[in-house]
Amino acid sequence: MTDSLTYDYIKLVLERDFPSAYLRFSNNGMLHYELTNMVEVCAPLTRGLDREDEFLKAEVIGIISAYLEEA
Repeated sequence: MTDSLTYDYIKLVLERDFPSAYLRFSNNGMLHYELTNMVEVCAPLTRGLDREDEFLKAEVIGIISAYLEEA
């Protein structure tokens, strides 16, 4: 996936599966910053994969969950 597609995909997953975190980041003006950090954390996972990979969403959800616990 390209960085642009990865950003959009992670934003979609965050919005759908972590709506309270999405709204908190959005309301605080930190959404772009936090998404950029998540793209960095997910980079090894998303390199070379496409959105249709059946395990990608589960892995991304796990990474976002761990990221949010640390934040």
